[in-house]
Amino acid sequence: MKLRFKFEQKLVAPKTSPRRGNWEPGDAPSQVLDWMVDSVAKAGTVSIVGVYPQTLYTFPIGKAMNRNLSIKMGNCNHRAYIPKLVDMVRAGVVDPTEILTQTGPLTGAIDAYLNFDKRQPGWVKVMLEPGGTAARAA
Repeated sequence: MKLRFKFEQKLVAPKTSPRRGNWEPGDAPSQVLDWMVDSVAKAGTVSIVGVYPQTLYTFPIGKAMNRNLSIKMGNCNHRAYIPKLVDMVRAGVVDPTEILTQTGPLTGAIDAYLNFDKRQPGWVKVMLEPGGTAARAA
């Protein structure tokens, strides 16, 4: 099978020179925006879901325009999903603890963010509990 596109390899989250030991919004290149425009079919639709810093000013708009792409973007409409998810957890259909990698006290939120931001092994999904004990592997 021959690849249709050849992507330039760039580091999305480099591991050198973080400021104060942590990454800041905008440190990693927005490679995914280029990849999505290159990989979708002509006249296709690309969707951007997530959080981008307000300081991000780069998007391959010319390439997207020339390929006749539609672009849809926004944050998740969590208000529409949370009630159904809560009902599913209550009914035992979904067990959210299966995806947890760490648990800890609500007062440990800053440490949890720092460990996640430094890409420490095992810090993927953290549950913070009021009155909980020190962070531990889930």
